[in-house]
Amino acid sequence: MEPLLGTKIGCLFALLVLTLVCGLIPICFKWFQTTTATGCHRRVLSFLGCTSAGVFLGAGFMHMTAEALEGIKSEIQNLVIQDKE
Repeated sequence: MEPLLGTKIGCLFALLVLTLVCGLIPICFKWFQTTTATGCHRRVLSFLGCTSAGVFLGAGFMHMTAEALEGIKSEIQNLVIQDKE
């Protein structure tokens, strides 16, 4: 068993809890509820929603890019090996 496994699991759990707590904080504030938001508040809520969507899309694309570059690198290596033969 890996010696840092407990630390990794603890960090993952802490990250999960921190994400859930920070994500649920706006529910506690009446200002963030869309039924009571008007004018400027709606614009701020819309901006926050667009920003969070951008963060999720960016993270997803970043993960896909890493895998795609790895696949491209292996294919280039295969082509170089075939050219040498």
